[in-house]
Amino acid sequence: MRLITKSDRGSRRIAAVGMYDGVHRGHRFLIDYLRLEARSRGLIPSVVTFSRHPLSLVRPLGTPPLLSSLEERVVSLGEAGADDVVLLSFNDSLRHMTAAEFLGMLRSRFGIEALVLGFNNRFGHDLVTGIEAYKEIGRKAGVEVIAAPEYRGEGSPVSSSAIRHALAEGKTAEASVMLGKPFALRGTVSKGHQIGRTLGFPTANIVPVEQEILIPKAGAYAATVLTPDGRKRPAMVNIGYRPTVSDSTDPTGPSHILTIEAHIFDYTGYLYDEEVVVEFHHYIRPERRFASTEKLREQLKTDAEKAKKLLNS
Repeated sequence: MRLITKSDRGSRRIAAVGMYDGVHRGHRFLIDYLRLEARSRGLIPSVVTFSRHPLSLVRPLGTPPLLSSLEERVVSLGEAGADDVVLLSFNDSLRHMTAAEFLGMLRSRFGIEALVLGFNNRFGHDLVTGIEAYKEIGRKAGVEVIAAPEYRGEGSPVSSSAIRHALAEGKTAEASVMLGKPFALRGTVSKGHQIGRTLGFPTANIVPVEQEILIPKAGAYAATVLTPDGRKRPAMVNIGYRPTVSDSTDPTGPSHILTIEAHIFDYTGYLYDEEVVVEFHHYIRPERRFASTEKLREQLKTDAEKAKKLLNS
């Protein structure tokens, strides 16, 4: 896979345009179809994507949290079958292009001769509607516009927004089906308050590498953690706001800082400042506060037993 960040007319390409956040089953279906059309035309299957979510410029307060970082997205697009990934900077110039101007730019700058239009996909500041209208604009710009079929496979209907909604509700299994894999979060291990260690459940306090990445619903999860040695290890993960235990001497009440803490089963390695990847498999329970550390310890034992059973099954 080649990443293209500036004009490149050295190849004849067919492309599909989108944000591709999460590179879910629907995206991969579209890229499979793109490859079929590429083969029949002797063109290079390519995707055109953006360095940031378009809403971050158009409507910043409405920008959704992302399912994958830019680096993860590019790698996943290559794994899904894109030979070339054209990365565009979404700026005011691009934002105000009409559909005709956008297609003309793709043709003149990147040698894109055909464009596969995904189901319900639209582009252009002039808000063109209907595949026939896009085909006519494409004919004038010298770009063949091809309508892709709708994905109707496992987990359909699939969209990045539907996956975000599922994760926000703790429906990790549902999100995994739509993604075609467990939702993963990459982070660096930092030193926490070490309360878990005093309870017999030492945890790795994980700070997400990318601040724009979605954090699932607060609560306890059965998960796996990819440690620096390359092994995926079973774990239970708690997402929540400190303190977990009620403290009548603390007038400020619960913290507004969300923490992600992973207890990796049967692991004693040193992880501070190391990067790990957490995969969320099962939602166990919502976040709770406990009247005492003993109550918390009892709950952690129950969570650990349940997490192990879920992961073993």
